[in-house]
Amino acid sequence: MKPITAAVGAAILALSVNVAGASAQNNMGAADSPLSNPSTVVKSFSVQSVGPVLNELGVPWQVSQLDNGTQFIVAASGSMQFILFFTVCNGADCMGMQAVTFFTGANANPQTVQAFNVRYPFGTAGIDQDRVAYVSRYDIADFGIPRGNIASSVVNFLGLSEMFASELASAGQTVSLDGYAGDLAAAQLNKGSLNHFAGVDSAFTLQAEQHREGFEQGAEMIRMLLEDDKTPRNKIQNKID
Repeated sequence: MKPITAAVGAAILALSVNVAGASAQNNMGAADSPLSNPSTVVKSFSVQSVGPVLNELGVPWQVSQLDNGTQFIVAASGSMQFILFFTVCNGADCMGMQAVTFFTGANANPQTVQAFNVRYPFGTAGIDQDRVAYVSRYDIADFGIPRGNIASSVVNFLGLSEMFASELASAGQTVSLDGYAGDLAAAQLNKGSLNHFAGVDSAFTLQAEQHREGFEQGAEMIRMLLEDDKTPRNKIQNKID
């Protein structure tokens, strides 16, 4: 992971957090939406389709690239920096978009990361061998995707990243079953820690708050299904070499 984190770090240093000219309020469309043409479907992910959505959200961004020429978007909302890169591409048109945030300095506890990952299936939390923690999210546009869905996915990903950062900052380092249960409980308490994203229109912030409730509802539903003996289960047959 070191090559990409080094490139990301350099790009973040170069990224201006001045949102002048990129304010969502200056790009408002219909009165009931903070985004112009939110239902307009773009056929694929690209800098040309995602960049304007970030502009309307008031999120500053720039294009950077790895040493091998692979391009990615570096963006920021307040102090939260994140990466967007595109996959399954045919030229400039890509069917997949990966969002990722990296966190260092918290000496992340793998137990805390695992508990958060279990609690919130909207994204995937992980940690590498150097204790660099991250949250990732993958979106698909095989048959196109509305501009509003791109915006909602980005804003909700930011919310999840903020919750993860709060959990990493407050978690202990003890690895135990009791500690794991405590991490799960703390993750639930931290869901309300983010009230607003810097530069992001308040209507999308409200939607993100509603979806955070949905994250909790999903986690609770999974817990109840696991405890219900009537829940269908797929049995894995062990292969014998």
